[in-house]
Amino acid sequence: MNDVIDRLARLTPSPSTSATEDAAADLRRGHRALSRRRIKRAALGGAALTLAVGGAFSGIALTSGNDGAPTVQAADNVRLVDYDGTQMPGFTVAKVPEGFVLQGSDQYVLAVARPDDDTTVSDFRDKIVVTLETTASGTQDPANTTVGGQPATLVTTPDGATMLKYAYRDFTVVIQMWNTIHLTDEQLVEFAEGVEVTADAKPSVG
Repeated sequence: MNDVIDRLARLTPSPSTSATEDAAADLRRGHRALSRRRIKRAALGGAALTLAVGGAFSGIALTSGNDGAPTVQAADNVRLVDYDGTQMPGFTVAKVPEGFVLQGSDQYVLAVARPDDDTTVSDFRDKIVVTLETTASGTQDPANTTVGGQPATLVTTPDGATMLKYAYRDFTVVIQMWNTIHLTDEQLVEFAEGVEVTADAKPSVG
């Protein structure tokens, strides 16, 4: 009887080291799977943020200013809208770029500018300006467009502005658009076709 008990005792399995190793391996696999899920979630979150930021800035172009620092500029051209405000001495207008106003006039020049522009009308930067010249002082460049069906000359100045010249009665109307105003050439012609010269206007060159 004692021999049977001894034999059964020897058959009882001792704690297996392989079971412990399997459990440790399972734990390591679980940790690795959790790390992979966290990394994937972080990557997806970063991609979503990139798409959101990209969408928020679509339609905006980054350009470099004179000091090399990036400036934000609208990529789309502005619209021309009907003007229903007070007209200025010398010139009247039918349309202006959306968001712009007639800044003022001194009979020699009409300035169309943004509402917060506090410079004088003789400062042409960031504006559309209308002036009058005697025909003799007008451009000799060949016509390459028309204003109201009449020959006109559209050129780009060395500083990047756009200049439109055309005959009006005994004078030459000169419209200069600074390069920070993004009307197309066709829109600038449309603006010019809405300009009327009044008796108060005086040519800048006699």
